[in-house]
Amino acid sequence: MRRPLHIAFIALGMLCAEIAWAKPDLPAATAAFRAGNAAYEQGRYEEAAAAYAKAHAAGAADARVYYNQGNALFRLNRLGGAILAYERARKLAPADPDIEFNLRFARSRIVDKPVEPASNAFTQAVWNLHAGYSLRAGIWTAFGLFALGFAGLAWGLFAGALGRVAAVALSVMAFCGLLAFSPSLWLRVRDQETARRAVVLEPVAELYSGPGEKYELLFRAHEGTVFDIVERRGEWLSVKLPDGKGGFIRARKTGEV
Repeated sequence: MRRPLHIAFIALGMLCAEIAWAKPDLPAATAAFRAGNAAYEQGRYEEAAAAYAKAHAAGAADARVYYNQGNALFRLNRLGGAILAYERARKLAPADPDIEFNLRFARSRIVDKPVEPASNAFTQAVWNLHAGYSLRAGIWTAFGLFALGFAGLAWGLFAGALGRVAAVALSVMAFCGLLAFSPSLWLRVRDQETARRAVVLEPVAELYSGPGEKYELLFRAHEGTVFDIVERRGEWLSVKLPDGKGGFIRARKTGEV
């Protein structure tokens, strides 16, 4: 049982750190969000996008703000910015069907269509379960399972013979659930800390074989293309697509998820 307990303590620590360090200016963020919504309803999409950006600057790391910003930018035909906002929204709320639908619709409009990796039904189902919850929800789930298992053990100390059997069964189920859930949560924690993506924001961005224009020009990516970031070298990013194709791109031509 050491591994699930270890994961639970790490998750609890991350949750406490998030609560301790997150100090958004909620009144300013709320006012900017409402101003953005009002401007969007009146068709003032430029003003709406700027208001949502102010909400972000005030510390509103909220999926709804990113989602609405994506909608405003899409209306302005800023495909790269819209996809970046939708990607950020999906990172916070991966199970939201509206975010997923709008992101897929926006990505269907880009020049460089994403290549989806081949997978069978079982692999896709497992991936959907793994990707279908936010990191925050995963942390609370792990903490809940740990608390439930610990509560079962405490109950068993004071219960009668029949109650002790039920308490042990409850603890075993809770800790087994935590054990089964731990690998997925660990991957999500790792991805949150290390996995980064870059979205091309300019109409065209060149990719070179090295970090500089003196290197061989490999190909050109168009606005809205999403890359995985491998590493950063000064003002250059080493990036790649899911199919392995990639190179070095100027960081200022992209937005990071």
